[in-house]
Amino acid sequence: MGIFCEFFSGFYWAFLYTDAIIFFFRVDLTKLFGSRSRVKLLEKFVIEDIVSRSTNGFFIRELCRDLDEQINAVRRELINLESLGLLKSYEENKKKYYMLNKNSGIYPEISEMFLKAYDVLTPLKQFFKGRKTLDLVTISEAIVNFRNENTNNIVDIFIIGDLDRTEFNLFLEKVFFGKKIKYAIMSLEDFTNRLEYNDKLVLSILSQKGNLFLRDKLNIEESMEARLRAMKIFN
Repeated sequence: MGIFCEFFSGFYWAFLYTDAIIFFFRVDLTKLFGSRSRVKLLEKFVIEDIVSRSTNGFFIRELCRDLDEQINAVRRELINLESLGLLKSYEENKKKYYMLNKNSGIYPEISEMFLKAYDVLTPLKQFFKGRKTLDLVTISEAIVNFRNENTNNIVDIFIIGDLDRTEFNLFLEKVFFGKKIKYAIMSLEDFTNRLEYNDKLVLSILSQKGNLFLRDKLNIEESMEARLRAMKIFN
């Protein structure tokens, strides 16, 4: 709500100068969030810009594939967003590429809005839900914020159990838009052996600040504080 207030207060001052200006802004801005395709496009452009800093842009079929949207819907929304001044385009090798227009007067507000709204926690929970071969899944809360280019964690996601790495890599690529995510997968046997001997690497991962336990069949979260306290006493 704070963004919208600031956003529209700017247009309110324009109204003091001429009724036509405020009318123009109000009509065009209602077009921004009128469709799912438009939201997905803006989300991709904003998050990709933060993650990869790419300046090459995207062509239509690439966007259709990445967003799983029909070409007519994507083309229509690209035209709308370019007419609003949020996107700009250029042609190369008979392909038309689109990219964010950072000179747009409303780019900072739109970018901030999508960064705050983008949710990685929900798809992560959905991905791990119902996977009976997993005994423990922790994620670092730092990876939820796309402004954190790198974390100081040993790993961002720690998994105990059996998981297809190819499937998981594809999932991470899609959800994090290519942002590098550090993760480790360990077998239950290896993990329990390491934990029994207070392996420093495992304990360091489990005690990372801001760990979120998405799956904890082993009750590790509950026992970690007591284990670390006991180690301090005996050391």
